[in-house]
Amino acid sequence: MPSVTVNITPEIISWVMNHVKVEDINSSLYEKMLQWKNGEKVPTFNQVEDVSRATNIPLGYFFLQKPPVEKLAILEYRTIDSYFTSNPSRNLIDTINNMESIQEWMKDYLIKSDNAELNYVGSMENNRNSKIIAENIREILGLEKKWYSFCTDASESFRVIRRKLESAGIVVMVSGIVGQNTHRKLSIEEFRAFTLLDNYAPLIFVNSNDSKNGKLFSLLHETAHIWVGASNFYNDRYSNAVKVGQKEIICNSVAAEILVPNEIFINQWNGLVNKSAYEKIEKLASIFRCGTTVIARRALDNGYIVSDIYNKISEEAIKHYMENEENKSSSGGDYYVTAASRYDNRFLIALDNSIHEGKTQFTDAYRLTNTNRKTFSKLVDKVRGIDILGTDEKKY
Repeated sequence: MPSVTVNITPEIISWVMNHVKVEDINSSLYEKMLQWKNGEKVPTFNQVEDVSRATNIPLGYFFLQKPPVEKLAILEYRTIDSYFTSNPSRNLIDTINNMESIQEWMKDYLIKSDNAELNYVGSMENNRNSKIIAENIREILGLEKKWYSFCTDASESFRVIRRKLESAGIVVMVSGIVGQNTHRKLSIEEFRAFTLLDNYAPLIFVNSNDSKNGKLFSLLHETAHIWVGASNFYNDRYSNAVKVGQKEIICNSVAAEILVPNEIFINQWNGLVNKSAYEKIEKLASIFRCGTTVIARRALDNGYIVSDIYNKISEEAIKHYMENEENKSSSGGDYYVTAASRYDNRFLIALDNSIHEGKTQFTDAYRLTNTNRKTFSKLVDKVRGIDILGTDEKKY
């Protein structure tokens, strides 16, 4: 049976080529697209399918007369301007669309279940005092001021805060890939986290390819955005952008205050006598279970160090992270535990309950979670059967 040729407009082919990276697809496919664009050859339907799969661009897009306009409202709330926000990757686009669908489903579920709006969302919109905002967040989440002292490291601190946020009604998603596709890694250069604001189901997504200290700060930074009532696309890769808005400055300050309460920091710093600034920063990073960059920023803001020292410590932290990334290998482990940890526990359980109540179709659940009947069932079993986050709530 002869191959069926199809007509694809040059504008569409140009749009596709502008939205993919040459190194991410087979060179022969890219060469084919060049030939289609130049009118040297006419594509077959099977070839277009191959390109669609390779680029993760929906097949239907290829048959449009004009390039699609994909509006990602969340990018309007970007921390800084960058190449990536002007040219979002397919991985980012698909992740945002997936998270918006999950939030929409969760909101609808909560409303139909007679849940009230969350009164803390936007409750600090007009407050500029980061200490007051941080105190209110700790109160709502049930965190002691020295909550960090019960944790062993930044990873456990992250798990504690995540569990507290989920219990307070915030949907927290954490992943370094698109859906369950391990071949579609999310770029930390493109974004660290984002927040989709909503009065019923505010959603925080954290890029798990960041460092453990970076993820912890991002989670608290995005938490602050919920309290000040602003969606956010956090793409300040190294937290050192100069030209940021007032809300970004406040949210950074709130995150730092929850991680490292300033009064306690000052006492700890002054108590370390006969120590250099670098030694003090290393010591306090271990006490507060956070990164040296956060401690250095606290020291800079209190006038204990100059900006040159802060910049040096920040650069060293980045270098250390990059070296660890290069040497990192897959740790294996239980696939379903890892997969389930990417999703908010409350969301997965609510979705499963809704299915058994006949209110949600299985196909909708599989679409939202990028699973099938077998894998979805196992994800839910993991969430219901064990503590995915691995924390002891009573300690905190």
